Amino acid sequence: MNRSAIVVSSLLAALLLGQGSLDFAQSKKSAKEVPHAPLPAAISGAKRVYLLDGQTTSQYLTKNGNVLAFDTLYADIRSWGKYELVDNPKAADIVIELQYRPYSNGSSSYGTYNPSSKTVQTYGSDDAGADFALVVYDAASKGQLWSESDACGFARRVSNQRKEVVKSIGRLVENLKSRVQPSS
Repeated sequence: MNRSAIVVSSLLAALLLGQGSLDFAQSKKSAKEVPHAPLPAAISGAKRVYLLDGQTTSQYLTKNGNVLAFDTLYADIRSWGKYELVDNPKAADIVIELQYRPYSNGSSSYGTYNPSSKTVQTYGSDDAGADFALVVYDAASKGQLWSESDACGFARRVSNQRKEVVKSIGRLVENLKSRVQPSS
């Protein structure tokens, strides 16, 4: 290889390495530094909304968790005042569906040995949780416009589970509000 080829190769390598370090620096952004992508105009310009309860038969989170979640969504959207709630999807500009997505990470078990009785007592628990999601559709075309999910916090007591459901739906609605009416 001649001297000029080595110089060109070295310069090219330096440029590529420099680009790699620039990409690495950009990847260190925090979530707060990433701007929100704009929502489709159909969402921000909508006047009438139909709320759809995406029912599920699974109730990992709480007994009647879906009912509380949908009631919370209804109350939060209604109190916002941005949209008129309608009782028919044909009268709506957009449809907001609340989906309940239970998941399970399987189960775990452990045991404790009792030396006096020479027995092992076993214990087990299911590692389950749920995500709630808001999915926004165009009422006319039925095409999905946007979605967001939120992991509902885990709690063992039913009263605390219900609080976590309300908080999760609240976070979803607040995020929708912040995207529809961004602060200047």
